Amino acid sequence: MFGKTSFFDKEMKRAEKSARAFAKRNRKEAKEVEAIMNGKKRPSMDYFEDINRSGSAGNETLQFFMGFLLLGGGLYWLLNSFTVSSGFGMGMYSLFGMQISGGVMLIPLLVGIGLIFFLDGKKRFIGYCVSALGLLAIVISLLTSLQFRAKHGYTLYVYVIMFGMIFAGAALLLKSSFKKKS
Repeated sequence: MFGKTSFFDKEMKRAEKSARAFAKRNRKEAKEVEAIMNGKKRPSMDYFEDINRSGSAGNETLQFFMGFLLLGGGLYWLLNSFTVSSGFGMGMYSLFGMQISGGVMLIPLLVGIGLIFFLDGKKRFIGYCVSALGLLAIVISLLTSLQFRAKHGYTLYVYVIMFGMIFAGAALLLKSSFKKKS
């Protein structure tokens, strides 16, 4: 028992070492403050850089949820401020400025589906290409025949706020998602 150091002795040595390191840091900081006060030295910006690096930008989780709310709110507001209607009558589609009936738009798709089942082996690729082009023509004609109209008489100011919310939210989401951990 007399030859071994006790737990309390180890803790006392650790506390003394910590107190000496603390006193050394305080003496160094006191000298720096005295030099700054006497005009011999300019203040260092290390302290402020540490503050910025350590979290003045905020919590990443809070940034993520704020970005999510801003992006979601802006998109909801934008999508609810327009009405969508078809520009043409029943069964008429617009493809590159021409009005085409719905039945004519189905012909390339149906021919392509027929080629898929008719051709064998590597030639079946031709059927897939024709079907894909027919489907693409239908989708393009549907999208080009739609007309968007604003529901309310919004001003430019309102649209700036809408798009500002969307882009600010997206930026916060990206910033919090791809931030490098230090």
